[in-house]
Amino acid sequence: MHKSDERLPWLALVACLAVCVSCGENAQAPSGDPDPSWLEEHAVPINNADPDVSEPNLAVLRATIGNARIVGMGEATHGTAEFWTMRQKLSKYLVEEMGFTAILHEAPFPNSLHIDAYVTDGVGTALEAHEKLGYWKYQEMQDLIEWIREYNLQRDPQSPELHYLGYDCAFRRWTESAYFITEYLRVVDPGAVDDITTRLDSYTLEDARYVFDFFAGKSAEYIALSSTEEYELILKIAENLEPAWQVWYNLMNGLPDGDVREGFNIGNVNWIIENLLDGGKAIIWAHNAHVGNIYLDDIAGVPAQMLGSRLKEQYGDDYYIIGTEFYGGSFMAWEYCGGTYTDFMVHQAATPGASTYTHRFHEADIPLFYLDLNEVDYSMEEAGWLLGPMNIRFIGADYCEQNDAAYYYSTSLPVHYDGIVHFESTTPTTSITF
Repeated sequence: MHKSDERLPWLALVACLAVCVSCGENAQAPSGDPDPSWLEEHAVPINNADPDVSEPNLAVLRATIGNARIVGMGEATHGTAEFWTMRQKLSKYLVEEMGFTAILHEAPFPNSLHIDAYVTDGVGTALEAHEKLGYWKYQEMQDLIEWIREYNLQRDPQSPELHYLGYDCAFRRWTESAYFITEYLRVVDPGAVDDITTRLDSYTLEDARYVFDFFAGKSAEYIALSSTEEYELILKIAENLEPAWQVWYNLMNGLPDGDVREGFNIGNVNWIIENLLDGGKAIIWAHNAHVGNIYLDDIAGVPAQMLGSRLKEQYGDDYYIIGTEFYGGSFMAWEYCGGTYTDFMVHQAATPGASTYTHRFHEADIPLFYLDLNEVDYSMEEAGWLLGPMNIRFIGADYCEQNDAAYYYSTSLPVHYDGIVHFESTTPTTSITF
């Protein structure tokens, strides 16, 4: 595959985060110097981010997360190894100790069904399932798949299976959608295969609507020939065709796409939880921008309500948000300087300035910690600085060190997140090929 083709799947988040230049410049460093000893007293140190190493201090999650049904786990960059491994470590605790039953990932919904089939039923191999996902070509993603499969093989038969499912409608191609749709038709309506295949190959908005309307009108007939569960899954896949097309059309034509994407994704999350997880508790892996209780300015300054804000509106305290941040280190991202994408490469993060949260966290000299933001007494002088506003990193698919200020978002951390995991130093993800 040519480099230009591989670049396309990343651009949905790039466009979503392209507004952070103005956000970052607006933040002011709070007056007064916080006492590092306060953070040393209240932050929970974590020994390391290795998911295979036990961490007794994670027991604090039981109290801080409480009865929340959904936990959002963010990442300050997509290409940082520790964000992947730490989320796996936290997820392992939530699954084994708190009854969570799924990881819902910022990944294409139809493509993810291959991984779910592998981790729950052993269909195919981990590598084959990962390749069909088409995204997150990192060893850390492969490790996640293999851990979920191993968990399901070793779990108590009385415990529920652990699922992996993408919730995102922003997939560039209809390839895997077409696969599931046509395979289903070969069973329930072979005569319709050619017509629907032609529609899917044509890849237009009209064809997306036609395919969905076609299936919506066949409910009684197709359920009788398969099952309600099978039919509703295919109908959901067909329903994702239009927003997938719309998001990419908007991106390629300089139109706002955030509300299209996030507005449909909240529906995907709810549908997955109710129909595929039987109402179970879910962990959402996505960028800090997506899981946070925030709005972002989209293209042309149009405000977009992010998924996390929609979840917070719907679930309230039943949705707990953990952001991530780091002071120094390296990560994988596209080189994007001078308005041109060049290489997918390792970047060294520029040193954060005084108007950033990570600068203040760095002063406490704790290599890795978790801080619950809901239990802080912000009336205390030592803690009031956390209210900000200050900047946090929002590095998505690209980076330019010379333009580092563009990759921050001005926020009041306790308003937009319930907890934060902070790394003093990080390393890049390990890219893999299929």
